[in-house]
Amino acid sequence: MPKIVDHDERRRVIVEALWRVVARDGAHEVSVRHVAAEAGMPKSSIGHYVGTMPQLLGLAVDELVQANTDYILGLDLLDLDTDKVTEVLFTLVPVSESRRHMSGVWLLLAARAGADPEFAEVLHRLNESVAEGLNELLTAMSRRGMMNRSRSIPVEVRRVHALIDGLALQCMTDPELRSEREVRAILRDAVEALAEPVAAGTR
Repeated sequence: MPKIVDHDERRRVIVEALWRVVARDGAHEVSVRHVAAEAGMPKSSIGHYVGTMPQLLGLAVDELVQANTDYILGLDLLDLDTDKVTEVLFTLVPVSESRRHMSGVWLLLAARAGADPEFAEVLHRLNESVAEGLNELLTAMSRRGMMNRSRSIPVEVRRVHALIDGLALQCMTDPELRSEREVRAILRDAVEALAEPVAAGTR
């Protein structure tokens, strides 16, 4: 009888191997050869069960996005306050070494997106997922009266997204630049500012 292979299980093993490589060696060391060796499989298995390297990174990114989505959905969005919103945003900033390693995949995608449409597609999907999560969060804030009516949710989503990306880049490239306390303070100020009217000339 031929052996039945669980493709979903093989893909899970491969993605877990990728994250171990990232955690141990950094995202810059991610390659088909390294991931296959970590998973104890031949290189051909990566292509057979997952596809190209961008597709593998896409699976890993989807896993990260799902984890963040599950976290947000686990919150009581009907009972938001400034502390809770600040903490949600804080989870998106790689302030710890382990989170910096994981977010290194984002930099890897950004570095290769300009030359490879597959990498660009994965990066775009990641950006869209983050924006969707922020949209849900800010919409819930608006319903709770935590956002001034003069503010546009789509505009504020873009602003908060840009702030998160900027802090993430700083924390990844110069970990000593921003302490966890400072990152939380910056995010809290941004959350509190949403309750204020939009300043003239900044729409």
